Amino acid sequence: MVRVTIYSSGAHYGPLKPAAPLRYDMRNVTNPPRQLRGNMDGRSKKLRDHLMNDKDFLALLETIQNDILREIERLQQLECGKEVRVQVGVGADKEVDTTHEIQQSREIPEQECSKDADSHDKGYLPSDGEDTRDENSTNESQCDSDNENEPTVVVNCFCHLGRHRSASMVEELARLKWPTGTDIEVIHRDIDKDRRSSGKQKRVAKSSRMRGDNGFAED
Repeated sequence: MVRVTIYSSGAHYGPLKPAAPLRYDMRNVTNPPRQLRGNMDGRSKKLRDHLMNDKDFLALLETIQNDILREIERLQQLECGKEVRVQVGVGADKEVDTTHEIQQSREIPEQECSKDADSHDKGYLPSDGEDTRDENSTNESQCDSDNENEPTVVVNCFCHLGRHRSASMVEELARLKWPTGTDIEVIHRDIDKDRRSSGKQKRVAKSSRMRGDNGFAED
């Protein structure tokens, strides 16, 4: 399993931290018309449909898709290499352990074996120092460890405010067909932030005599 986490963000609010290995600047793509971006963001199909007719948007979409596919393939190859090495190591350990167990069983006197059998018949309980974990508990621990170490591709698409072009790109990437075993995660860092209202509050706080709103260029 390979996880692909795709962020949208706005350069106005600062860079993504930590920086993503795959970063794409969407600011060269033409902004959607004001009537579309006024009440919509990249989660709106109508806005995305408009951008999907933009040749620059489509070219960048293809570029990002190919870059992600190459990174997924690279991580899968690394994981396959790890699995092969682990399987070989486990097999060798099992062979050594089995031989050791056979040798020990030959050295155990028959009388001691019969005593052990009697102990089990009488409801023998292991001492505190003995390891009573079964195979299932070991496998569950291994699964938890595997989830924590899941290989991840981190992608960041950013525009000016992170609401329209970058958010639309992330949504369209998530809707593409990806290789089996790929888990896509979408995170819109700045999509619900409103720069105009925050800017107005800053101006009022700076000088109570300032009035009016000259407006801001929207993303």
